[in-house]
Amino acid sequence: RVNFPRRRTLARMVKFNEDWAECHVSTRSCHIPPPPPLGCVKNAEVEAVLAKPTAVRAALAQWMPLQYRSTKLDLIFSTNVHGRSLSAFYEQVSKTKHTVCLVEMLSTGATIGCFASQAWVSHKRPKVYGDGECFLFRATPEAKCYKWRPSEDDTKTDALLEQFQVSSETYIAMGGNKDGSSGLRLNEDLTKGESAPAVGFNNDPLAGSESDMFEIGLVEVYRLVREIDGRPVDGEDDPMWNLDGCR
Repeated sequence: RVNFPRRRTLARMVKFNEDWAECHVSTRSCHIPPPPPLGCVKNAEVEAVLAKPTAVRAALAQWMPLQYRSTKLDLIFSTNVHGRSLSAFYEQVSKTKHTVCLVEMLSTGATIGCFASQAWVSHKRPKVYGDGECFLFRATPEAKCYKWRPSEDDTKTDALLEQFQVSSETYIAMGGNKDGSSGLRLNEDLTKGESAPAVGFNNDPLAGSESDMFEIGLVEVYRLVREIDGRPVDGEDDPMWNLDGCR
């Protein structure tokens, strides 16, 4: 039986390696240009709004896991078209992994959101899933990303650390905290949101420091499709993943 190190031990090892690299590795001759902005698929039925600015897609390209940086955004849910409810949200996104959710704040016009590694699925009771690929972000203004990077202190709260994605019939959320707040949380009719610092993500409140709560404008969800052939990265429409003919 293989014994893996505890999270606290892993966090300590990562911190040691980061400190060593900061002192001994020079980055002067190792300039890596940023990746090009993610593309955006033109859809005659649903018009992309929040991901249309090049600056938003450029920021997302830098934050994406390496294997998804050569992809395009394909809009699969918009409150402008599909309605303002979680049931409509789940109907459009529940079969798609690796999605970008963009949320417009009514009060400021800012765009915030999250990247989910697993498909958002409705559950009668809140269910926790996802993994460390998930991240929170503010796209505009002053783009900033909050990846899952638990500190040594965070490892003392394992249950909260695993709240990458949480969903139920009444809300979706990413990231958790001891007081029950979330890194980002949207209510059942997608009209009100909440953002507070979350364990593991160590994020600033995405809505700003004045209030954790905010009114929601437009909500859009995008799936990732391969730039080379336009197929979903999850292989949903790929014949090689269609096993119906093999039965």
